[in-house]
Amino acid sequence: MNTDPSPNAPADDDEISLLDLALTVAENLRLLIIGPIAAGLVALGVSSFLPKTFESVAILNFADQPEKVASLTTSAAVLDPVAEQLGLTKSATKDAARAVLLGRISMAVGSKDGLLTLTTKGKSGEAAQALANAVLAQLFVAVAPKGQDVIDLEKSLALARSLYANNQLVIERSSALMGAAKSENAVNAGLQGYAALIAVQQSLAIQIANHERSLRGLSDANLNQPPILPTQHVAPKRSLISVLAALATGFALLLFVFIRKALANAAVGEDGERVSQIKGYLLGVVGIRR
Repeated sequence: MNTDPSPNAPADDDEISLLDLALTVAENLRLLIIGPIAAGLVALGVSSFLPKTFESVAILNFADQPEKVASLTTSAAVLDPVAEQLGLTKSATKDAARAVLLGRISMAVGSKDGLLTLTTKGKSGEAAQALANAVLAQLFVAVAPKGQDVIDLEKSLALARSLYANNQLVIERSSALMGAAKSENAVNAGLQGYAALIAVQQSLAIQIANHERSLRGLSDANLNQPPILPTQHVAPKRSLISVLAALATGFALLLFVFIRKALANAAVGEDGERVSQIKGYLLGVVGIRR
């Protein structure tokens, strides 16, 4: 005996079709539209009362160990004096004040150009800019060479300058000798030696520039962009908050509509008794007696 269901047999009564889902959505369409819009407007209004955050950005050009400078920016040597200057240590410990500043300051090193980008945050544009200026002032002090480092750099600089001057004399004499040379072999030999002297001279010039830059440390001259005064806040993002609130409310209302429809259908069918038991348990959990 063939017991397979016929292709024309009616579907199971418990099966939920797409038409049932569409009908449920259509029945609650007004709620599903007005609810998310209202939630988005409320979130937009509430976000306007949240504290605003402004960012000031400064860009430094310092080719000598930029990673070291970036690390110093968030070190205690820089942050502790800044915290004391801003009065943060009056109501908190140094560690707590330093933690607050760490949340407001960041320094990034460009992977391609090596430029240092300092970003500071504040409750106003003026506060963000003032924080950036305070950090830069302490950073200039921290990077500047001190004590024996200064003595060693000055000695190295004096030696490089002396070598540069002596090598320049040798270059001038070599040039004069080549001009006076009569044979081609002598000229070729002179050219080779002359090229070597020029290479040494260029190397010495680079050493002198590096020593002079190290002695100067960081200063305003290294600023490609001083700390800007921001006029637009970066947080809170009111439009994003509004959209997310509307989407979350829409999803929650859609879920509520489907659950309510399922419970209503079950209450009039064979599962009515079990639905009543579930309701009783839920009411008991929240402390409501039937």
